[in-house]
Amino acid sequence: MTTIKVPVELRDRIAKLAEQRHLTMAGAVERAIDVTEEEEFWARARAVMGTAAARSDLEHESERLAGSLGDELEPEDWSDIL
Repeated sequence: MTTIKVPVELRDRIAKLAEQRHLTMAGAVERAIDVTEEEEFWARARAVMGTAAARSDLEHESERLAGSLGDELEPEDWSDIL
């Protein structure tokens, strides 16, 4: 454990959020960081996947893997995984 110094107003906001969410103050901070990191991940993913090059790469990869959808296995051959 460690202590960090934050302005009183921020401490009060964290405490209020923690109480509303039935979390500790540390839990509220951790959850806020988790949410921020996830939002940033998806923003980067949207930025990258929104390019023409990325869409083209996905299309080529989908075409390359499409053959595996018709692997000619009959349903009775799946008994070990059903």
